[in-house]
Amino acid sequence: MLSALVTLVVLLSGIASTAQAPNGNILVADAYYWSGPEGNLGIEITGKFQSEEGLKNILSLSSEIGLFKDRRYPSKERNWTLRDVLISVDLNANGSVATWRVSGPRPLLASYLDRLKRLYEDKSMFYDFGYSFVDFKPSND
Repeated sequence: MLSALVTLVVLLSGIASTAQAPNGNILVADAYYWSGPEGNLGIEITGKFQSEEGLKNILSLSSEIGLFKDRRYPSKERNWTLRDVLISVDLNANGSVATWRVSGPRPLLASYLDRLKRLYEDKSMFYDFGYSFVDFKPSND
C-alpha cells in the first residue's frame, strides 16, 4: 500500500512541478495558484511523523484539507483534498519523514497549517514539525 502511495505521489508531483524563473520567483502550474481576492499561500512543510501510518494518513491524496469555494464558476463551497493543493513531496529514506509543498487559497491553507500545528503540539502525529512560506508565482506571468 505504501509503495502505491509513494508511486502515485511521485507521479503527481512531476505533473505539478515547480520551476525557478530568471527573476528568482518559484513558478507553479496555474492550476495550483489561487488568483482570487483572498490571495495565494505557498507553504513548505516538514514533518517527522510518530508512525508510518500517520505519514500515510496526512499525505494521502484524498486527505481533506478543508471547505472552500471551488475554482470554477459558480464557485460553490466544496471539500478540498491534498490532491488539489499538493505541489511536490519528498519522502526521506530515514524513517517517517516528509517534506511537502502546497499552494492554494490563503484562508484554506492557513487553516490546514493551523490544524497540522495542533497535531504537533499535542504530539499525536509529529515528533518534530516545521514550515516556511514560499512565494509561488503562476507560470503564466
